[in-house]
Amino acid sequence: MKLKLEAQKTSLRLSKEEFETLLVQNHLFQESVFPGGKIMRLIVELDTTQFLTFQDDEISIGLPNRLLLSYHPDKRGLSFKFQCGNNLVHELIFEVDIKRPPLVS
Repeated sequence: MKLKLEAQKTSLRLSKEEFETLLVQNHLFQESVFPGGKIMRLIVELDTTQFLTFQDDEISIGLPNRLLLSYHPDKRGLSFKFQCGNNLVHELIFEVDIKRPPLVS
């Protein structure tokens, strides 16, 4: 899983294998260890509704299962919007890496 954080935008990119695992197991989990022993957890799961939460040392992303189960990965990916305040929106971009591995000669 690759997570990219920008101002008011989070991008999540999964490999094809991770995407297939998500569809079968309904969740993915990853931990990253930082200097000083701090650990950040990333949880991605299929749910009935979309959600994006950031609390303590954990980012949780819920993706709508109906949409993902019928999704065929393409270059555009999927975009989800989350209201953060009166005029503030946070966008989540979901992508599956569909590049083919290079040919070995």
